[in-house]
Amino acid sequence: MAAGLPLTGPQLGMWAAQQIDPDSPSLWTAEAVELNGPLDEAALEAAIREALTACDALHMRYRAHDGEVAQCLREPRSVVIGREDFIGCDAPWDSAWRWMRDDLLRPADLARRPLFATALVRLGAQRHLWYLRAHHIALDGFAYLLLIHRVAELYSAATGGRAAAPARDWSLAPVVAEEAQYRASDGFARSREFWLQRCAGAPEPVTLGPKCAPDDSARSSHLSLPAGEHLRWHNAARALGVDWSAWLIAAVFAWMRGRSGADEISLGLLVMNRLGSAALSVPCMGMNVVPLRLRLQAQWSFAELARAVAAELRELRPHQRYNYEWLRQDLGLGDSYAQLYGPVLNLMPFDRGFVFDGLSSRAHPVSVGSVEDLDLTVSPLADSVRFDIEANPQAYDAATLQTHHRALLALMDAALADPSQRLDALAGAPAREAA
Repeated sequence: MAAGLPLTGPQLGMWAAQQIDPDSPSLWTAEAVELNGPLDEAALEAAIREALTACDALHMRYRAHDGEVAQCLREPRSVVIGREDFIGCDAPWDSAWRWMRDDLLRPADLARRPLFATALVRLGAQRHLWYLRAHHIALDGFAYLLLIHRVAELYSAATGGRAAAPARDWSLAPVVAEEAQYRASDGFARSREFWLQRCAGAPEPVTLGPKCAPDDSARSSHLSLPAGEHLRWHNAARALGVDWSAWLIAAVFAWMRGRSGADEISLGLLVMNRLGSAALSVPCMGMNVVPLRLRLQAQWSFAELARAVAAELRELRPHQRYNYEWLRQDLGLGDSYAQLYGPVLNLMPFDRGFVFDGLSSRAHPVSVGSVEDLDLTVSPLADSVRFDIEANPQAYDAATLQTHHRALLALMDAALADPSQRLDALAGAPAREAA
């Protein structure tokens, strides 16, 4: 194998997806941090450069040799900060958004080209965006949060005339070494057997649209809910003896059953796998996705469904470190778009936000990367709950996607109002608009 580090399971999944269409831009991800107020541009650029330079994952190059893949650091590390100015446009925000979407169409090249790009975008005299695009093999959503928090910390220290916290050790070697230990463990073998048994004879996963190869971009439906909505979910879940994630996953199962008419549903559940690991404080691609399959019973109430979901999550939890790409290879699916689930659900941990001293700030998701079918993301923030659905545009038009989104929100309202309702009754809940 070429000199360098082996790929972790999450990185291998992104590598394999890219090899199906090597030039495809579908695996780019991006965030834009909106900054309002008197920005010190020099301090921001210095903070961005320091944080991104320290991140090993952004400076890797990937090469295959004799059937194995390795990642090697590209030295010297380079961080080029672009500049875009839309102040003179009639609609600066819309113009900037179009520019970012166009930037996401650049071909990927994991062997020769940078895995990221970043820019400072002017929307007004006191309104800016910091834009960061990265290949999914380098960063997941949690990694973006780590980077954004570090840039905010460095900026605030510089503009406040104080010393910043010491530089982070963001090397990938400990993350790779930790996974190697896991793969040599008895737990790895037990989890492999668990998943092979669990997925034996699994039917074609149910989706709400035709099954299509992923497109180069995704179609989005964004909803912003009041901050109190998250507390309502917590309280409703507690009353049923489950946690809020089980409650919300149950709502998605019930929604899928109501929209599809199918009883056997499989969801992809994104899991961080970071707590207690070397990856907890390292920005990298660390996410895994686990198939969560249930056969729903028509006579079940929502409360019974939520408890069934909680029980299933307890079964899966000891095995969620076994990477989905390993499972796909075990099942002979590695060179195809075939999946073991329909929609993917990403429940983000509560984030109280980041602070750029002297500025108001907010992160805007620009791209979550490749979308096979539907990706649902729920992000509890300090002042709201972001509830987004990204869709494969080949499978869902805008009107259909919005209809599905409103129907899910309506079902959740109905479950909050009366969790004793049977699933058939919940599916007919009238839709409402989000705030």
